[in-house]
Amino acid sequence: MKTHQIVCALCAFCWIFSGCGRGQFYAVETPPKIVPEPPLSLLWERKLDAAPMGKALNAAPLVMQMSTGASLYAFDAYSGERLGKKTFDRGICGSPALVGDIVLVGSQGKEASLLAWNRRSKKAIWQQEGAFCLPPVVRADTLLVTSERGLVRAVNFSTGSLFWERHLEVLIRVAPVLRGSNLIVGDGRGGIRGLRLADGQETWLDSVDSGVRARPLVGSEHIWLGTAAGQIIALDGATGVQQWQVDIGGLPTGEMASTEGVLGVGTADRSVYGIEASTGTVRWAFKTEGVVRGGPAAGAGVFYVGSSDGYLYALDASSGDLLWKFRLDGPVLEGISWVGETLLVATEKKILYAFGRR
Repeated sequence: MKTHQIVCALCAFCWIFSGCGRGQFYAVETPPKIVPEPPLSLLWERKLDAAPMGKALNAAPLVMQMSTGASLYAFDAYSGERLGKKTFDRGICGSPALVGDIVLVGSQGKEASLLAWNRRSKKAIWQQEGAFCLPPVVRADTLLVTSERGLVRAVNFSTGSLFWERHLEVLIRVAPVLRGSNLIVGDGRGGIRGLRLADGQETWLDSVDSGVRARPLVGSEHIWLGTAAGQIIALDGATGVQQWQVDIGGLPTGEMASTEGVLGVGTADRSVYGIEASTGTVRWAFKTEGVVRGGPAAGAGVFYVGSSDGYLYALDASSGDLLWKFRLDGPVLEGISWVGETLLVATEKKILYAFGRR
């Protein structure tokens, strides 16, 4: 049996029987160390039961995709073989998180809650009341969840026991991020604050002119974010003090990406912008034929971005030049992600595509 086939077989065993070590399937966003250069080859495409809910999750060597039909799929990232599917009996309101045997899924409605479901026993282990629809953040044994109504809660992800919670009493449209010992939270009024992971106490607070609509992106020295007024702003990573601001006009994508000192962000005005991360200078703008709503993926000096015009674009991060594009079967409204050397993008026509090198 070939090495890849052995790995694939082990992945199937882990997905079905949950026999692999803790953290094996923690779906986190990690920059790929080696990525193929465009043009990319289509490796596979698979049908989902509904449009995608969020972007594909990195559980290398698996890819996981939630659908709006409340189904969580697991595929082998290279071959596309389907290794598992779990359909939840509730309306899913956000992308799941996966740590070891535990799948964390948020739902909304009259019985809104965050569910922790064990793949080994196929039973719910705990449930937190509340509409926690924004992507959760995990560090060590702490799960941090945020509701759009401004409730931030830290719990033990294995037991659901509460560590602390903060009621910020503001609307929150984008998920927080971690930087060092702080949770960085942007809100709908333009507030941006650091909350101490240990106890939720506020370590710093700053504000911008309008609501935060692009999830903060953390660098070694800066935190970058986008606002409802079409501004991209850089803050000092330690103090939150604003360093620069640039207006790009359109509502930014929910997430940004960076590579080789350039930020990549799409907008509702059908454009993708390349911005110098250190100064805020706009290097270039690339016009698509549709709204750019899903966040780009970056790798090796290239931004990959989808548009509602049904194309996947590869843009040179330095110049904005079009390096390659691929016609998909329908509009792309969710973000793009890497799983190892495989690029994943899903369309509203219920198709998950995988690109890479053959």
